[in-house]
Amino acid sequence: MGVEALKYALLGIVQGLTEFLPISSQGHLLLVYRLFGLTENIAFDTVVHLATALAAALYFWRDLVELLTVRRRLLWLVLLATVITGVLGVGFKDFFEALFADFRYVGPFFMVTGGVILLGEFLGSRVKGQGSRREDKMNWRDACLIGLAQGAAIIPSLSRSAMTISAGLACGLERKLAARFAFIIAIPAIAGAGLLQSKAILKAGTTGIGLFPLLLGFLAALVSGWLAIKFLMGVIERVSLRGFAYYCVAIGLVVTVWALYY
Repeated sequence: MGVEALKYALLGIVQGLTEFLPISSQGHLLLVYRLFGLTENIAFDTVVHLATALAAALYFWRDLVELLTVRRRLLWLVLLATVITGVLGVGFKDFFEALFADFRYVGPFFMVTGGVILLGEFLGSRVKGQGSRREDKMNWRDACLIGLAQGAAIIPSLSRSAMTISAGLACGLERKLAARFAFIIAIPAIAGAGLLQSKAILKAGTTGIGLFPLLLGFLAALVSGWLAIKFLMGVIERVSLRGFAYYCVAIGLVVTVWALYY
């Protein structure tokens, strides 16, 4: 296995872990690309994103089956959040792509991610004493807010999971429900974005990196993504997300200085 292939395996691992941990996958991928002097590849980017969508689908397969059979009310909330995310993403596509092109925005939005996590934990703790809401108490307003939060996370280094989980906590949802709903609505969002990019893959092919790095990246993102979900779902009821917030603020400061002086 060559050094170049190992770099793409690392990118796959980074994508899988950071897509679901609340620390921003796109922000970390941009950092790894810079550190190793790699050029962003649309085929690779699409493949690893589809791998993380598959990881979430495999982990929550029982929930997905139940959405189509017995949990129809939750299905409508998922669809509502997904539509709002899609409208926001399509409507501001050019604006978000312009942000991706400027590395100076990466550090500040890492810090914004940290702030969002702290705010979500604070608001969630305030409503916890009144009793967190279960799935049967979720409503269309919750879905709209979480869908908007996911749409805004298209901005580089603004974490999707941080935005959506924090929005759920701010709405007063149970911690595990907030995370589960966030990950389930991420499946159509990630898969949809990947399928839209597939047209560019048909035109560009693998753009020089070969099929093996694509396969390696896919498998690395699939396994690491599944493990990241398992880890977060296992600890979210017992552990605050503030540690991730402090990490995001710290790395945001480092990246901001890096962008300004190097």
